[in-house]
Amino acid sequence: MTVPILATRSLAKRFGGVVATDRVDLAVAEGELRCIIGPNGAGKSTLFALLCGIYRPDAGTIRLKGKDVTTLPAFRRVRLGLGLTFQTNRAYHDLSVRQNLETPLRIARADAPKDAEERFRYALELFGLDPGSELPARELPHHRLQWLEIAMVLAAGPDILLLDEPTAGMSPEETMQTARVLQHLNRAGLTIVVVEHDIAFVREVAQSVTVLHQGRVFAEGSVADITAHEDVRKIYLGRA
Repeated sequence: MTVPILATRSLAKRFGGVVATDRVDLAVAEGELRCIIGPNGAGKSTLFALLCGIYRPDAGTIRLKGKDVTTLPAFRRVRLGLGLTFQTNRAYHDLSVRQNLETPLRIARADAPKDAEERFRYALELFGLDPGSELPARELPHHRLQWLEIAMVLAAGPDILLLDEPTAGMSPEETMQTARVLQHLNRAGLTIVVVEHDIAFVREVAQSVTVLHQGRVFAEGSVADITAHEDVRKIYLGRA
């Protein structure tokens, strides 16, 4: 059997008496574009933080490219090929666009995918980002600041991209542009996992969907399977 590029087993996290993540089993295949959805309080943010290495689980394991990374900090996971973007934009707002894009190139992995630079250049073009721009990042509109962070992550040559609500605050047009770029990157071989609220975006990009509810995996399947799932509609999508 092919080893998943990212996998969890019985992953659990508590905050006092609150069970935020409850025995989550997740397996993402190499080359997949997976969306993780769920209502508020479902455990999405906690799962993301566990996958990143921001939190340590109380139980269970996380494997990246077959390696147990359960106790590794975020920067060690990045060095193994995990690319991360967060709900709160983490570009360097006082630096120029050029400086932001050059910074991750200094730590680019020697074993990065051969087409990593091509992916990076493609994203710059489609996002309309000038790699030589001296404009301070703080002066970019919200959607371009979000795109800049994605481009910065791509510059380091990740094998898998983990995105936390990358389209938050974007217009429908900006959201669909983000979707088109991610789809292209995925077709070029990049594995992508997106934690997202926007169902229109999920319908557009996802090959498979994991639904969380009360800290557990409630359902998994294709977009069509999930949107037709009556219980998922009740807890998340709502009834017509």
